[in-house]
Amino acid sequence: MTEFDLDRIGGRRALDALVDAVLAAGEEALRIQTAGLDVEIKGDQSPVTQADRAVEERLRAYVTDAWPQAAFLGEETGSIGGGSLRIVVDPVDGTRAFMRGLDTWSVLVGLEWEKEPVVGVAFMPARGDLFVGAAGGGAYVNGRPCRLSKVGDLDRALLGHGGLEQFIERGLDGLLPALAQATFTQRGLADFANYAALLQGRMDVVVDPGVKPYDIAPAAVLVREAGGRLTDLRGVDTIHGGGALASNGRLHEAALAVVQAHS
Repeated sequence: MTEFDLDRIGGRRALDALVDAVLAAGEEALRIQTAGLDVEIKGDQSPVTQADRAVEERLRAYVTDAWPQAAFLGEETGSIGGGSLRIVVDPVDGTRAFMRGLDTWSVLVGLEWEKEPVVGVAFMPARGDLFVGAAGGGAYVNGRPCRLSKVGDLDRALLGHGGLEQFIERGLDGLLPALAQATFTQRGLADFANYAALLQGRMDVVVDPGVKPYDIAPAAVLVREAGGRLTDLRGVDTIHGGGALASNGRLHEAALAVVQAHS
């Protein structure tokens, strides 16, 4: 990833203001969760709550005011506008976990410049963990540099994934068993929580077969800035390939070989 000039978005002050907006949005989601959730099922059979909509609206209002010429992509709103800069938002990444009171959900905001992720902010309100990264500027969790694991052998790796149904829905029934055989142990944390574990050195490889750009835009910046790799399942450096493979970097080619052999 090449270095990104933050002056294109207003400099460090603009990034700090964005972080503050994400923190405030996360606190709003917590308040709504505490008060009680109304759940609807969308056309794709995924759940949505009033928190998803309120947080996205809050963040959309903020970013369209801060960067009026920017395009916007939100999970609930869809795509609006065009231009070199695009703001990508997942207001509650992990709505099912959020509904059940688990602590693995996040508020995600990524910035793309000419379709390349360049800024990533991820806040896990129930844990109080804040991840911030910018291309050429490093990746940080709670103000400290992210530290990836140094595991170099796939058969000693801890693999994270989003759940068996993701693999089955995409015709990849044999991939998760193959990965289980190739790695030391596996955990299905789901959503950004997998990438959070990777960024804190607690996980070594993440395979996410069904993702949209708003699911992984921040993770792409954070993982790469921490020294790891994030590609699609073909090994291409993109968040637009419909799937993601992330790693500490040392294990990427070995994990990719397993993925490609069973895809």
